[in-house]
Amino acid sequence: SEAMAGARAHGSCRAAAVREGGSSSMLEPVKNNPDLAAKLDIVGVASLEHAEAQTVAKNWSIPKAYESFDEMLQDPNVDAVYNVLPVAVRALWTVRALTAGKHVLSETPMTLNSREALVAQRAAEDAGRVLLEGTHPTSHPVTKRVREMIVQGKVGVVENIDLNLPVGHGLQGKLLCSKAGALMSLGIHGVAIVRALAGEEPRVGSATAQMSKENPEIDAAMSCILKLPSGGVAHVGCSISPDSAASPSIFTISGTCGCIRVKEWFTGKGKSSNEIALEQFEESGEQFVERIDNPVVRDTFYFQLMTFVDEIREQEKRQEIGLPWAYWKGKGPGDGVMNMALVDAIYKAAGMKPRLTTSPPPEPYDHIGRSKL
Repeated sequence: SEAMAGARAHGSCRAAAVREGGSSSMLEPVKNNPDLAAKLDIVGVASLEHAEAQTVAKNWSIPKAYESFDEMLQDPNVDAVYNVLPVAVRALWTVRALTAGKHVLSETPMTLNSREALVAQRAAEDAGRVLLEGTHPTSHPVTKRVREMIVQGKVGVVENIDLNLPVGHGLQGKLLCSKAGALMSLGIHGVAIVRALAGEEPRVGSATAQMSKENPEIDAAMSCILKLPSGGVAHVGCSISPDSAASPSIFTISGTCGCIRVKEWFTGKGKSSNEIALEQFEESGEQFVERIDNPVVRDTFYFQLMTFVDEIREQEKRQEIGLPWAYWKGKGPGDGVMNMALVDAIYKAAGMKPRLTTSPPPEPYDHIGRSKL
């Protein structure tokens, strides 16, 4: 069953979150980090099943269990929502939240396809509200530090980025991953990480899907090659196989004069090494290991929520909320559009069809030009 949690941010920014049942990705970081709790106050939860909303509210000491999603969106004490509803209805409820005057942090993938992502972006711009896609690993200091090292020329010209994401990377659980497929549940993070590390827009070279035995329409594993404009290539591999559950999330960046290796950085809860290993080939071939100092309670969701709240506050100061040039800490919904465009292209390269819209947003966001979603 699915649930929505509502939140209110202190001071100039108040926020609400939308969550899917079983996910505590917003609740735990607020509970465990006083600095985040000082900015974000969870004020309510809504669910398709009111009893579930009541249970979540009780278990997490949330003041209000809404009887419906609409009731939450009409609450003036809620400024934003964290949308973790099923991806089939995610664009619908993101647009409804935006048009109700709420900022939105959307779970990944932001939508079913790139066309839905585009209309969500337009709705955010029209409503003058912040919309971010929750590609939380890109918010983590390890990812940001690796990008900094690439810019500093630590590995020379980037020739190859190799990223492997096992089912354990899907913190919402194996069941949800098995429903969405490998690319939608895990590969979307791979695409976002590659774009964040490379700092350029890749194109799909090739892709291979391994279909699920239980559901032949769902990809159990996906492997794709992305071509970088600068001449390098990136490989993203992801699997929802239970056999991969114990495997760590790993990425390696190889360049003309060095290599960076990162192993299991995003999980938190004492399971992350937060180590960046740099090997430089020139001269004596020196090796360095750098550890990012990060408290156990700060997982990637902590940094994602901080980015979201700080983005809202900064845009409110500037009084240019939701416009493409107003984004300061996050990359805005245009980033989600590009992620979904790559996902669509990967499906096509693997011989699969991109996901079709089944629950279109309300007018006028159910169209792109004269074409219906």
